[in-house]
Amino acid sequence: MLRKTWSERSQSLVEFSLVVPILMLLALGIVDFAMGFKSYVELTNATREGARYAVVGNPAGAYPTDCTGSDLGNVVSRVCRTADLPVADMQSVSVTYPNGHASGNSVVVTAQYRYDLITPLSSIVTLVSGGSFPGHFDLSSKSDMRLE
Repeated sequence: MLRKTWSERSQSLVEFSLVVPILMLLALGIVDFAMGFKSYVELTNATREGARYAVVGNPAGAYPTDCTGSDLGNVVSRVCRTADLPVADMQSVSVTYPNGHASGNSVVVTAQYRYDLITPLSSIVTLVSGGSFPGHFDLSSKSDMRLE
């Protein structure tokens, strides 16, 4: 039976300590990417829902008052409720009618959201690389539909 010497055990410990930060960065990156992608999909679905709500003649509303208010009958409040994202991080919601409100023209619903990283990934990357890595990402989505 072979017995590990003190230096072999130390070597394993050093190798493990060199690999762990890389594995942690990979795991935290996967978690943050998944949560950020989920937020982007929710934002995209919310703008699409808002555009659908606008094409049938509902009023546009105003950001940020309708995003936090109790008026549920306008497009901005519909986008904010459908997004299932923290309203405090919603940066803007806009509804525009580029060619007017006539039937056949389009309505454009745009929303911007600030996604804050949930893991300390930015701190770790900044520490390891010596550079700066943002602690948040700005997500935006735009939906364009034809008025009925």
